[in-house]
Amino acid sequence: MKRDAQYAVDHCGADWYEQAYKCAKGYMEDNSLSRSELIDQLIYEGYSPEQAIYGVDRVFR
Repeated sequence: MKRDAQYAVDHCGADWYEQAYKCAKGYMEDNSLSRSELIDQLIYEGYSPEQAIYGVDRVFR
């Protein structure tokens, strides 16, 4: 079951880096988080560290 779910996530066509950016942007509209807090939150949400850093870097440009 877990393997099937992972396959679906990996092949659904989503741009997880773009989704991490949108999620980070949404958090910053409602909260005042530091860069590291926001990265930690995105990782908690299930984004990879690379995806989280990408999203946060775009927000903090």
